[in-house]
Amino acid sequence: MQALFGKMPIEQISAVQAATTKNKNANTVMIIGGVAIVLAVGAYILYKKNVELKQQLIKLKINQPK
Repeated sequence: MQALFGKMPIEQISAVQAATTKNKNANTVMIIGGVAIVLAVGAYILYKKNVELKQQLIKLKINQPK
């Protein structure tokens, strides 16, 4: 730590460490949020496809010659 900050007082060093930790936490939250959005969109697309396929299947069953 001394090599990184040189002759910086201890109070400033801990402030810099706190800022970097806070930044890392914010980045992690943003990454998790991004992943959650991608998963939600993917799930929604699959759900819509599933609904469409079910509707097509119902139409096929209705139009089936008896």
